[in-house]
Amino acid sequence: MGTHSEAKAKVQLAEHKSIITRKIIFYAFLATLIADTYASKAEVLHHLTLWSLILHMLYFELHLPSTSSLTQELIRVYHGPSFCGSFALFAMYIWTLIANPSMEFDLAPEGRAIWLIYVRGFWTHLGPILCHYIDIKQNESRLRDVYSSTGWNTSKFCQFWMCLGGYFAMGLTWEQVNGDASGTYNVTMVSPEMYVLISKAIGVVSCIVAFMVFIKPKLLD
Repeated sequence: MGTHSEAKAKVQLAEHKSIITRKIIFYAFLATLIADTYASKAEVLHHLTLWSLILHMLYFELHLPSTSSLTQELIRVYHGPSFCGSFALFAMYIWTLIANPSMEFDLAPEGRAIWLIYVRGFWTHLGPILCHYIDIKQNESRLRDVYSSTGWNTSKFCQFWMCLGGYFAMGLTWEQVNGDASGTYNVTMVSPEMYVLISKAIGVVSCIVAFMVFIKPKLLD
């Protein structure tokens, strides 16, 4: 009896820890979005980084233990694109820094401290990967159950959405709204067409690697 109670208490503690962690991540992303929007007078809303941040917020705001069919469906819709997209964005960010090493300083509001530019760049591009690592470490079994309950773990279309479809649907929408990706990031080392082509190739490869290395073996197989 005592052993059963202790096991139940450990499960409840782990669940509570997971909920608190996800809330902290959500509010950290929200605070970043608000601060960045205010400091740049909304100019950052033209950047794919901030669109991606909103996608991460949509996922981390969801209550994983919920039994609501709508919540579980939203988890399935947002998790894969957010997870794989975090890897794609980071890889494309590195490529953009190669194409324009001063990009962060070009886009930073006037007067922003150098240390803050570096911290913001680290947090908005590598931070989501670290947050997803923590999330999948804490919630692997729950996410596995969410995917298996409706056959997402075997559906090829759903796996395509998780791996590439979801994040690239958002990325292509951003591209149409923004109009000039190379101009946004002041890229002059290569032609605008070449910059966009290489960015998309890097993004596709990164999404596939993230899906095959992390999501598929941990949550679907």
